[in-house]
Amino acid sequence: MPSEPEPFILSSGTFPVGQRKDPPRVLVAEDDAHLLRLIARLLGGAGIEVETAATSDAALELVSALGFDLILSDLFAPEMSGAKIVAAVRLFDPLLPIVIISGDTECSHAISAIGDPALYFVAKPFANDALLDLICELVGVDRRGQIRPPPHAVGQ
Repeated sequence: MPSEPEPFILSSGTFPVGQRKDPPRVLVAEDDAHLLRLIARLLGGAGIEVETAATSDAALELVSALGFDLILSDLFAPEMSGAKIVAAVRLFDPLLPIVIISGDTECSHAISAIGDPALYFVAKPFANDALLDLICELVGVDRRGQIRPPPHAVGQ
């Protein structure tokens, strides 16, 4: 009698989505200290563990040392390159969600053209609620940090 195949588990970052025991961990790479603190406070209020980096080199060091469930990065800034972070992360995790934020809305077309299903774009200035909703959806928690089932898992 053939055994049933194992069900597909949508994987994102450190844990299969919906299977986590700990709060999700997000890396925020942003050179604007005020915006970095604002985003960290916004995500922390939703029960998300946040690591921050003010340069792409610092972000890459954290990425190589720690496991993340999502990366949020500014695209263009002095001492910061979101493209550099995306390229480095994709070498070892092609499914890790990456949210790029930028004041240059023309970048959204280029990001869409890449065809990376785990790459998202948010234009600056952004609505805090919209950014929080996107990140919570991508890491599988609600705004209170409670685990919710992934929206695209098999059997849902």
